[in-house]
Order: sequence, then structure tokens, then C-alpha cells
Amino acid sequence: MQRNLRLVIALLFVIGIAGFFLGRAGMVGSGDTVDVLVWTSGEKQNILQPALERFNTDKHTISIDNRRYVVNARSVTVNSGDMYKLLIAKLNQNAEFPSSAIGPPTVVSPSTSDWLAQVNLEVGHKVFDVDNLKSIVRTPVVIFTYKEMAECLGWPQRAIGWSEILNLAESADGWAACPTAKVEWGKKPLVAFTDPTVSSTARSTLQLLTLAAAGVPAEQFRPSDVNRPEVRDFVKRFQATVDHYYPETLKLQTKMFQGPHFLHFAPVEEYTLPWLYQGKVNAESVPGGQVQQRPITDLGYNVVAIYPKEGTVWHDNPFAIPNEPWVTHGQREAAKVLGDYLWSEEIQRKFMEWGFRPGTALPFADVLTPKLGVDPQQPKALVGRLPSESAKAIQDSWRDVKKSGVAVLVLDTSGSMSGTRLDQAKQGAKRFIDAASPNTHVGLVTFSGAVETRVPIGPLSQTRFAIAQAVDTLTASGQAALYEATKRGVDMAGSYSGVPGEAIRGVVLLSDGAGNAGQVGLSDFIQVQNKQEQEVKVGVSGGPGVKDLLGAGFVSASKPGNPVHIFSVGIGEADWETLRIFAEASGGVVVRGSQSGGGDALAQVLELFSKYF
Repeated sequence: MQRNLRLVIALLFVIGIAGFFLGRAGMVGSGDTVDVLVWTSGEKQNILQPALERFNTDKHTISIDNRRYVVNARSVTVNSGDMYKLLIAKLNQNAEFPSSAIGPPTVVSPSTSDWLAQVNLEVGHKVFDVDNLKSIVRTPVVIFTYKEMAECLGWPQRAIGWSEILNLAESADGWAACPTAKVEWGKKPLVAFTDPTVSSTARSTLQLLTLAAAGVPAEQFRPSDVNRPEVRDFVKRFQATVDHYYPETLKLQTKMFQGPHFLHFAPVEEYTLPWLYQGKVNAESVPGGQVQQRPITDLGYNVVAIYPKEGTVWHDNPFAIPNEPWVTHGQREAAKVLGDYLWSEEIQRKFMEWGFRPGTALPFADVLTPKLGVDPQQPKALVGRLPSESAKAIQDSWRDVKKSGVAVLVLDTSGSMSGTRLDQAKQGAKRFIDAASPNTHVGLVTFSGAVETRVPIGPLSQTRFAIAQAVDTLTASGQAALYEATKRGVDMAGSYSGVPGEAIRGVVLLSDGAGNAGQVGLSDFIQVQNKQEQEVKVGVSGGPGVKDLLGAGFVSASKPGNPVHIFSVGIGEADWETLRIFAEASGGVVVRGSQSGGGDALAQVLELFSKYF
């Protein structure tokens, strides 16, 4: 009897435990989930990705038809300009979202909701309720500069803006008019700008420059105002000061580490300054060329944010759910739960640690301080929101106001380029000329053991098909006259006189190995120095032997008639140290390309380089 009683009690206990867990399973949907995909601009991903991992671990749930579902959130980086293009293609042409975007977004968060207002305009209906979007975080557009340069202009006692930079750049004296200017800065102020078709900061800055010239409130700016002579003239004059363009903010950030010799002023988002001070930006450093994270003060530089006196805008980083059928009712409810989590004090403080201002009323002045190059009391001068039609008109004016470009493609056709590498180089060269601004003048040089000018520089409208045809005939063989080919490209770009006014001139070099042939050594056209600033002679071969050397400019006898930048794409066993020296000497950039892992990855890199012109 007692034995039977014990069995009954044990059975009831087991049934109770099972019932408890079955009840729990019913609460969460027995493994059922609702997926939320967030498209985010890249600068937020550093904080967003770990935050979503924590969110998923905590098993947040929603109730749909009296059933509980677990919310599973993930994020993918999609640049703001790309978000706009992908949404337009989907909504107007029913195009599929690419695999890189993972799938249809439940939430989109570009840097600024201005992109989303543009989507509404382009598709003809309200995809996003722009007027009622809530910010994940905020950050204003500011002017980056070095503290000593700002003080040279009278900061902080004097308000500084775009007009002061323009006047400085147009002055015959340049920095020489400033008693405290340093010789290492050079006489000419160096202004950088990113591509407004991709970069939110450049898009907003183009709008700010246009509004400053128009002298009317943003709300009253009409599309036709873009063509007013004084407006067009001011924006073109400012673009004429640009030393060279950058395709994206990341490459611009790495350039800031190379000091005042390479960059003086650039529009950026405010969080960039704390990132630089906290070592959260990858620095492509001097000798060794290693990418590393370190505070900019380690290199002896102090930088500050200038809040332009003409006014600026907030980048509101919205939490936006598309009003489209691909977002289900359950996903909308799940997104609301995710939003509440992102606006929690814990997550907002994480964003603040990375230099963002909170999207809530959380105090931030004790976190974002002048020690990080920013002023928590700024910005005080703000412009309003442009009508969508006016924003589009300003964006459409870009090709007319940007500085002209002169580019020489220099392609390696040595034996090591055979196969996939050469195929992608051909594809990339074609994509470069298709993506380049119509104002660009382009030529083509190839090299193996010898150097050949395949297509002389000319207006893109006249050279694009000649370059494409020449590229199709390329074969790979022989050694690599790397230095002779690079010098040929520099000479061509520097002496070309077919473009009116000033132009951004550069060589786009693709190489997969060290130089080992040719009649020109590195020291024949590049000033190569050791750490003691003593000149060093380097012949036709570079490699590890130049690891501790620096590029200090072009040698006097070979100095191009106009400034020329060398933009290098290295792949495989490229001579990275030599490519670094090219970039240092010319104020250029080095990018690591890949001929694997994406089919056309190398071609995409070459296409991206068109944005430097």
C-alpha cells in the first residue's frame, strides 16, 4: 500500500513538472519566433550588434492571438545611400534585395531620415512616417580640424564656418597669413569631402552649403533656388577647394591619423571626434602599415569639432518601420519591443560611450566633453528641414558643382595576374569608368616587364569605350615594372591640360606583387626617407626592405605639374610597404582588394575608387 502511494506521489510530481514546462513552452510558442531584421548605417553597428545578442539572450516575447512568440533580432550594415537605392529598386521595380542585405528589413536606420523622406518622394507614397520617427541616437554634422588650426582661425573666441574655410583656401597667402601656422601644414589648406550619393554627411553638407549661399530658411528653399547664380557659384567655389574626395567616411577617418600634412578640414559626424580620442578608429599608421586602433593623441595630435556658424543639422538615426506588406503584424509588434530595449538607459549609455548623443532625454554632458573634442552645449545654430523636392534638387546638382577629376588607371598585367585576378581587373576597370562622374577625364596604362600607354587621357565621353576595348585585349605575362608604370601614370595625370580649372588628379594603381623590372627605381620619383628624415635610395625592387622607410613627397626633378594622388588597390602578395609609401608621398590611399569570397569583390573595389574623383 505504501509502495503504491509512493508511486502515485512520484507520478503526480512528474506530471506536475511536465505540466510546468509544457506551460512554459506554450508561453513562448514552443520554439516559435518572430524575426526582426534591422538595416543600420555602419557607425551604429559596433554597439547595435552586441546589444541585439544580449536582447536575444534575454528572450523577449510578444503575444499574438493569445500565443507567445520569442523575438529574434539581428542587424546588418547597409550604408545609408545604399538603403535608399535598394528600397527604391524594390518599390519601383520590384527588384530583389541582394544577399548582402540578408532580406527585407523590418527596421531601417540610416544616419538621417532625410534619405527616407527621399524614398517617400521617389515612390509616390508614404513608406515612412518621417515626421513621427523616433531617434535611436543623434549626432550633429560638424567640421573636423586640428586644434592648432582652429586656434589659428580665432577659435574658440571667434565663430567659424564654411565661409572662413573658403576664404582661407582662396587666399593667395593661405596658412601664411596665420602667425602661428606651422611649416608642416603647407601653404594650401587641404579640404576633404565624401560622396553625397553614398555618404549622409556629404549629402547634408552639400545641403548646408547650398542653404548658406541662398540665405533663406530651409523650409522656404525652392528647387529652382539651386540654379541661382550666387548659390551655384558659392558651392562650386567651395568644391574647388577640395583636395580630394573620399568614397566613404571610414577611409576619411583613417586619413585623419596621418596628421596635418594630409588633411586639414572635413565635414564629419560629431561622434568621429570621441572615436579618434578613444582609439575606436582603425589607423593606417606610419612605417609598417599595420591597421590598429589607438588614440589620436598617441600620434601627438589634438582635434576639435567646429560647429559651423551658418548652422548645421542633426543626423537623427531613426528607428523606422516600413509601411510595406513585407513587414507582418507580428514583426511590427516585435519591432516595438526591440525599440523599447534600444531606448533603455543601459543601451543608450552604451551608445554614449561611443560618442553618440542619446535618442532619449538622458543627460550626456558628463560623457561627451571638450576632452573628446566636442562641445555638449552645441550646436546652437540649426537649419530646418528641407522639403523633399528641394533636397532632391540639391542632390541632383552634385555633378554640376563637384570638382573635375583626372584619373589614370594603371593595371598590372604581369604573369601573377593570370586567371581570376586579371578577369576581375578587367571587370573592375569597366565598372570604374561606368561609375565615374561625367566630368572625369580618364586614361589607361598597363605594365608587365614593360610599360604601355594604352589610352591617353581624355574626357570620359571620348575614352570610355576605347578603354573598355583595350581592357578586353589584356593578357598576363612577364615581370612587373611597378615603379616605371606608376611614374608614367603620375606624369600623365600631372601634366594633362585638357580639363578647365583645377581638378582632382590621381593614379588608380592595381598591383599584386613587388616591382622587379623597368628603368625607374622608387627613389627616381618618390622622396624616400628613414625615420631620421635622411634620404634613402631604393631601386626597382621594394618589398620588406622599405618597411621602416617613409614617403616624403615627389622628388623635385619628377614633381608633377599639378598635385597627383596615388590610390592603390593591392591584392595577394602585393608590395604593401611600397604602396604605403606611394600613399604617404602623394596623400593617397591603399585598399586591400580580394579576388575571392564574393565573385566580383576586386571589381567592386575598383568601382569604388571612381568616387575619389
